[in-house]
Amino acid sequence: MGLLDRLLRGRAADAGGGKPLTPEAALARWRFLVGKAPPETVAEAHSRALDSLGDGPRSEVVQRLRSALGALETGVVVPSDPVLVVRAAARAERRAPGFLERTLGSDARGRQTLSGLAAAVVASPAALPFLKGFDSAAGAAASESLRSQELDVDAPATPGSSDDHDHDLDDED
Repeated sequence: MGLLDRLLRGRAADAGGGKPLTPEAALARWRFLVGKAPPETVAEAHSRALDSLGDGPRSEVVQRLRSALGALETGVVVPSDPVLVVRAAARAERRAPGFLERTLGSDARGRQTLSGLAAAVVASPAALPFLKGFDSAAGAAASESLRSQELDVDAPATPGSSDDHDHDLDDED
């Protein structure tokens, strides 16, 4: 039984019938949560999800996030504490939507780890209040929109993004 099977089996139930979520359904809910919930909630849900992952996947997620955060701004020291890394990544997601998915799902191994992490995140008690408004049809359409934006690397910055944000990654907003 693989990591994804263990995480998805009975962990995150579909609102309709209590069935386990498929990896695609877990990712759709995760994308909805990441786009709608405040950074503090996203960070808390991801921290709890990291605790439920095994040592290997947890280390991989933290390392990928640390590398991507370090690449965002040269000269910034990225903390080594996983909780602080997740908080900084949640704030980076708010400034640059899609940051988490691009960072964690950049290759086949990362996509598998992301699916497991997404399932654990959406099963987190911190995520549940924000998933009440989730519509699976709208979630699929939003996922396609996000993927098409990711392919356009020369796309302009999202409205409202600016360089006046705090550059210290390990301080809270």
